[in-house]
Amino acid sequence: MAIQEHLWEFPHNMQLKVMGSADAPLEDALIDILNTHLEDFDPSRHLSSKPSRKGNFVSFTAQVTMRNREQVEAIYKALDECPHVKMTL
Repeated sequence: MAIQEHLWEFPHNMQLKVMGSADAPLEDALIDILNTHLEDFDPSRHLSSKPSRKGNFVSFTAQVTMRNREQVEAIYKALDECPHVKMTL
């Protein structure tokens, strides 16, 4: 993911949405990734989930503050490499 830094203002508050299968350990993987790259991430305050209508999938919304372009790219790269992540918005 190439970030056009001139379009972003850092620090940047955003919602990160991640979706995957309901039976996968997606929540644990997501928390590990975000804790690795964000110094102030608190899952109990910054992470919420919602199951799909049929319960086959789950989506997570993380309220995060990105400090710089490198951090954004590192998080999206880690999410892209995670086998439990089906889609990231």
